[in-house]
Amino acid sequence: MDLRGRLQRLLQQLNVRLVFALWAVALVGLIVSALAINQILPDYFRQQARERIESAALSVALVTQEIADTQRERNPNSTLVPELRRNWVFDNVVELAAGPLIPATVAIYEPPPIGLQAEATPQDTSSLEAEGLRRDSEVGPFDSGLIPLRINNVGETIQYRIVISDPWTSREATLDQIRSVIVGAGVVALIVSLLLGVLVARRVTAPIYRLRRVAGHVAQGNIDERATASGVLEVDELAAQFNVMADRLAGTLRMLEADRDRLREFVADVSHELRTPIAALRMYTELQLDGDTDEPTRHEFLERSTEQIRRLEWLSTNLLDLSRIDAGIFPLDMRTGDLRDPIQAVVQAMSEVADHRGVALESVVPGHAVELRFDRERIVQLLTNLIGNGLKFTPRGGTVKAELADAPEGASIEVRDTGPGIPGDELPHIFERFYRGTNTGDARASGSGLGLAIVRSIVEMHGGEVDVASVVGQGTAFRITLPRTPEPAASEADEKVNETSRDHRPARNPGSVA
Repeated sequence: MDLRGRLQRLLQQLNVRLVFALWAVALVGLIVSALAINQILPDYFRQQARERIESAALSVALVTQEIADTQRERNPNSTLVPELRRNWVFDNVVELAAGPLIPATVAIYEPPPIGLQAEATPQDTSSLEAEGLRRDSEVGPFDSGLIPLRINNVGETIQYRIVISDPWTSREATLDQIRSVIVGAGVVALIVSLLLGVLVARRVTAPIYRLRRVAGHVAQGNIDERATASGVLEVDELAAQFNVMADRLAGTLRMLEADRDRLREFVADVSHELRTPIAALRMYTELQLDGDTDEPTRHEFLERSTEQIRRLEWLSTNLLDLSRIDAGIFPLDMRTGDLRDPIQAVVQAMSEVADHRGVALESVVPGHAVELRFDRERIVQLLTNLIGNGLKFTPRGGTVKAELADAPEGASIEVRDTGPGIPGDELPHIFERFYRGTNTGDARASGSGLGLAIVRSIVEMHGGEVDVASVVGQGTAFRITLPRTPEPAASEADEKVNETSRDHRPARNPGSVA
């Protein structure tokens, strides 16, 4: 990376931006303060110097009057001409004013027509400079105006003016000291702000770096890593949201891992289920190809082959239904209808099978129509699986009953049989795919293990619930509850079916009830 790229990357860092921001705020504050002080203080000191010079000029006038009074008291009848007396007074006052009283160029003169004038400038400028005074041309000149002065007892007076120019003041020296202090303080403030900016930036960005480190660990596969509190409210809120996201991600990953494992088991189960009928068909075909079988044996092989084909067809149909449910493309044709109709239709269609097995098949429905919104074909499929299971497991002389009950909140369908029942430890697993229980009798062995999984999916697609109760030796009862208004709605049902189908994939492969 070249120098320009490194500089750009450095400027993009949050801590560098924070440091520059604090430093810039301090710099702007110092510049504004310096400009304000530079605008205010010179005028303030200039006004102070002018007021001091005015006060000094008045002091000169007072001193001049005192000198004149003193001379008048010493020589009340002096015969000196006024001009000589004025010159003597002016010379003495000017020297006094130009020296310690007012370090400036001072002129005291009488206006025309006489036009006497005396002017003096401080001679010892080195001592003034040593005291920190400088000639200040921005202050002055000051004109006191006409000032009357009585010079003898006769009552003779003169008028004079005091003009002060080029005074020596400490204004410039003071301003220079203030500017030096401001510059020094500014440099110190900038250095301190830079150091404080670094400390503050590190304190602010350290939690972000820790959060970034945790995110990196999660990205590398350590999904149990979580962010901790830092004391910074915004960062803590971000960390909390990150932890929620990490929890959901961990749950999703675990669910995907479980789905992957279940998919492997599902493929193994399907392969196992398909292997049996395919092996039987292959054996029957090879025996017939040998040509040594007689006609009755050939007819028996054909019947068994037809039975295996029906089993393959049933298995493929169930697998197709489950795959469509998993993919969310198992739509429902929801229409309002009489729920008695599919129950009576299934019972009538399976009555011949019941007679063949020697099992009594009954249906109990209300005398009035049970209006409900449902998918008739899916309800027929559901009832066919439940009643078929009951006929398959109920011994000869037993009973299978389908009963419909109406209620204001919905309707319930109960399918009961007088079969051998299901052990209590197997009940939580009967809706899992390919689960056929520990009883490996002929009835269980002949099933595909998918019927009850499809039943549960169809019920949940209608927003209902399915429960099972069984007593070993007395029989089993499946109870289906369908709401009057199916919930969730059709748009949400597909998502629920997808979640349901994922949640109920088998964790093991012992077979199925149906």
